[in-house]
Amino acid sequence: MNLTSRIAYKQLRSRHSFGFISFSTYLSILGLTIGIASLIIIASVSDGFSTVIHSKLSSIDGHLRIKNFLNNSIDAVSVQELQEKLLPLNQLIHTSAPYIEKNAFIRHDGKTEGVIIYGVTQPALQNIFNLNQFTQDEQLFSTPNSIFIGAHLADKLSLNIGDTIILFNAEKLESNQLLNAEKFYVEGVFKTEFPEYDRLLLFTPVKAAQKLFHMENTFSGLIANVYSPSSITKIEDGVSEALGNFPYYISTWKTRHNQLLYWLSVYDLPIKLIMIFITTIAIFNIAASLWMIIIEKTKEFGVLLALGLTHAKLKFIIIKESIIIGFTGALGGITLSLLILLLQRRYQIIQIPNDIYFMDHLPVEFHLHYFIFYPVVAIVGTFLFAFIPAYKVSHISPANALRYE
Repeated sequence: MNLTSRIAYKQLRSRHSFGFISFSTYLSILGLTIGIASLIIIASVSDGFSTVIHSKLSSIDGHLRIKNFLNNSIDAVSVQELQEKLLPLNQLIHTSAPYIEKNAFIRHDGKTEGVIIYGVTQPALQNIFNLNQFTQDEQLFSTPNSIFIGAHLADKLSLNIGDTIILFNAEKLESNQLLNAEKFYVEGVFKTEFPEYDRLLLFTPVKAAQKLFHMENTFSGLIANVYSPSSITKIEDGVSEALGNFPYYISTWKTRHNQLLYWLSVYDLPIKLIMIFITTIAIFNIAASLWMIIIEKTKEFGVLLALGLTHAKLKFIIIKESIIIGFTGALGGITLSLLILLLQRRYQIIQIPNDIYFMDHLPVEFHLHYFIFYPVVAIVGTFLFAFIPAYKVSHISPANALRYE
């Protein structure tokens, strides 16, 4: 350790005639620690929150859907042609399947609710809608009229696995005042923690849906999952080029949930700004503490100058003191944030209402660059602000400092 480093270290550890100076220094370090820890925690929680939401949206909703502009349905021959056109994109598209999406009414034990029915194939239930992520039951249609139901709807209708329900064709009931109904059996209950999904969605074999809605050999469209859901926009362009612009149109999980995804991209910005202001104030306080140290230690600096130290070395002393404080605050922020994030991941200490946030606990996701970027920025900021008190120390005159000694 060279001379300027030893002096800087000893000055920070020495007692000051004004106890407030020491307190202000410690308070600045604490503020820097809290600011850095908060920024790391916010970034980690934001990433965890976005990852969970994206995963659930892209899983239960499918990644990409193809429908017909002109009709509400696509016949089996057209579905086959669509799948053949998608074959050159098999490196991008994981799996595809025809599906039916219709509105219906469900009735059980004197209670009636409006629902959305998805008629799907058995492979699509697991490979496209990923229902295995949201239920502990075996994801199999054991009977031709099996049905999987959302947890909120099951609670509302007091349904259990094995119960019988009646599904009504909503279109026939509204347009022709005809009662077209079928009996179904509850095969399983899924819980996505998205209230709208858990309250509205039902999954049943595609043939049962075709029978209920009189759609023999026709489907609502084609649904597909891709290998890289985050690149769905580029994949959509490739699918559009393969299919042509007419008569089909494509929708992706991102376009269907555009508003929610936009909110996810900006919701943490105000909180980050507040934490940045807190960190900046802590850096200001560090500069102020160093300024007060210079005022108190003016005579000592005068002695050092008289002994041959240059003003440049006095500047180095102040700058090194700021770096020591910055490193201490940064190390404290990294340690504090890592401790809090590990505790949250392991024990899920912070619980949140799943009917609002689509999950029952605060998720976290670790990224090394957050633990490097924010501390480095704080240290650099502390270093730059140190030039303010360093400018003052460079104007100390040995004669004036020691005049009355």
